This record gives sequence, C-alpha cells and structure tokens, in this order.
Amino acid sequence: MKKILLMSVVALSLIGVSACSNSSNSTSNNSTKSSKTVPKKHWDKKKDQKLAKEMDKYGNNKKQTYTKYDGKNKLTTASRIYPDAFKKDTFKLNGKKISIGWSPQGEHHYDYDVMAIYNHDLTKNGQHKTFLFCWHKQKPIVLVDESSKGNVVNLHVSQDKSLNGSFSNIMNGENI
Repeated sequence: MKKILLMSVVALSLIGVSACSNSSNSTSNNSTKSSKTVPKKHWDKKKDQKLAKEMDKYGNNKKQTYTKYDGKNKLTTASRIYPDAFKKDTFKLNGKKISIGWSPQGEHHYDYDVMAIYNHDLTKNGQHKTFLFCWHKQKPIVLVDESSKGNVVNLHVSQDKSLNGSFSNIMNGENI
C-alpha cells in the first residue's frame, strides 16, 4: 500500500513539473511572436536633426532655402500641400504608380515610407523642388517632386550624389 501511495505521489509530481515546463515554453513562444509584430523604427530625432543640418548646408551651397515639414503644420509648396498630397494625389515613379505616404518613423506602412520632406519654391508659377526622404526595400532613397499643379505627381530619384550620400550615411548610422 505504501508503495502504491509513494508511486502516486511521484507520478503526480512528474506531471506537475511537466505542466509547469510546458506553461513556461508557451509563454516564451507567445512573447517571441508578439515581439516580431512590432515594426522597426528607422527614423528618430537624432537622424532628423542630422538631416536638418545637411539640408542647411545643401541649401547654402545651392543658394536656396528649404522649408522642412515638421510633422504638424502642413507644408505648402508651389503646387501641392504635404502630407495631404499623399492621400489626394497619384504618385508615380518612372511612370508607374507607387505606394507612398508619410511615415515619420519609417515603420514600413508603404512601399516608400516618407520620413522627411524639404521644399524650395523656385518661382511663384508653381516651380518647386521637393525632396522626399524615404525608406524603400530596406534602403534609403531620395525622391524628388518637381511636378506642376495637377493630381499626378511624377517623381524621380535624386541624382545629387552629395545629398544621396549624406542621407545614406545618416540612415546607416555613420558620422557625417
């Protein structure tokens, strides 16, 4: 009788230990799954400040003044208003419609996540140069809007090696 009672206690103890072990494994699996759903932030205040300094230098070299979209007050260019344009207008790159939008931390909401916008109005007639600093396919890219008024915004990739290099360095965490 003592042997049966002793074996029952041992068996119940093993079952209890096994249950605790499974419970802890399922908890760790759940926490692992939930951490994968948090989007990585590619843009922060420090990078934003570095880009602002680079854009000041860039503007001084070109003898132009660039206005930054601050994330609160709409940025009115000679031909459109940002960030509203992302929802109202059709954006094309190399003739193809793209998914683009304001994503202040680059959290991959669009194919082209716009993390910073700088504009310079060249004339009162609608000529402007608006730089859209984006994150696309895990890489930084600078797109340029020089489109006139209308609902279609034809973008092109910036050909300015200095500006592209500065933005790339900022995104890669390199000192400028």
